[in-house]
Amino acid sequence: MPIGQDGTLRVLHVAETVRGGIATYLNELHPLQRASFGRGNVHYVIPSDHRDDLTGFEDREITPFQREGRNFLSLFRMAFAALREIRRRQPDVVHIHSTFAGLVIRPVLLLKRGGPRVVYCPHGWAFSRETSRLSHQVTKWVERVFAGITDRIICISGDEFDEAIRAGISVKRLVLVHNGISRNRPTLDATSAIWPSQKTKVLFIGRLDRQKGCDLLIESARRLPELIDVRIIGASVIGKDENSDVPHNVALLGWMNRSQIEAHLEVADLVVIPSRWEAFGLVAIEAMRAAKPIVAFRVGALPEIVEDGITGLLCEPVSVAPLVDALRKVSKIDLKAAGQRGYARFRQFYDIEMTHRALNRVYLELGSNVQASPEIEQPCNRINQAR
Repeated sequence: MPIGQDGTLRVLHVAETVRGGIATYLNELHPLQRASFGRGNVHYVIPSDHRDDLTGFEDREITPFQREGRNFLSLFRMAFAALREIRRRQPDVVHIHSTFAGLVIRPVLLLKRGGPRVVYCPHGWAFSRETSRLSHQVTKWVERVFAGITDRIICISGDEFDEAIRAGISVKRLVLVHNGISRNRPTLDATSAIWPSQKTKVLFIGRLDRQKGCDLLIESARRLPELIDVRIIGASVIGKDENSDVPHNVALLGWMNRSQIEAHLEVADLVVIPSRWEAFGLVAIEAMRAAKPIVAFRVGALPEIVEDGITGLLCEPVSVAPLVDALRKVSKIDLKAAGQRGYARFRQFYDIEMTHRALNRVYLELGSNVQASPEIEQPCNRINQAR
């Protein structure tokens, strides 16, 4: 069946989890897809306990499924909900997000002969994470096999695209579509971000887990008590008994809403992204949108986003000593000028409108007879091209 046979384009998004970066991705993308394809033509299958992570969505645009951790029953419920919505809505494209949804939904769709086109976005390859060599080999093999039942694989960064090539995934399946966010910053809740300090004000935003490297930042702060003042926004995995071990120049703030986060970005001097691995790093472009320079490790997609010595500093290898050295160097940098250069780079490359047009082009190239607005019918030179 040609995509958009009745003259419209219908998209069903399926995610096993949306917490974190995927929620940001969908929140930014949804208003544009709804405007382009019409109300009722963009729908989402997501966990019921993640519903509040999606803002600005109508309840009728979402089909929740019960998720009780990452187990067989929860994955079965996701597959069942997705198949039910495919039968009910007859989507032209099923856009699958993240590894576990990709592992479950793609083989299930084999049962739907003549069914929707399959677009898959891993949002970070499982084989790029810190796991055993055996796990890397198995996940690479699975992704190579499943690529054969996928019409297009969306890579959110050049690094993710290159990792796929190195893993043996066919380049014919791959499309590079960089992440983006809106140019318009959310409203600031200024009262939540009073930050009186004569030191360099350093902000971290993200999960407090091994991947995000918050432990490396905390240890760096311990070594620079007179130089930096650190605030950490995110879910803490540090128990109450361990909080006393956090140095006095570090404040753990927990999760905050978007307005509060923007207020902290406004008063911070710089943002540190000490990730051990990173498929993209949406926090980086959120910082650039706020005209804040970035200190990060030279890992994953971060070297694509941060221009070393221009919009921030990149350091290596991933350990405390290089991060401490980089944080010492920031006192010699014009942070405001670096932040403004980062903002200009954000405007040039990371506007969600560009991501939207590129994704639409992917959908449209999968078939014909699709009604689309003129601006998304034009070729988008960001597809399959690194910057």
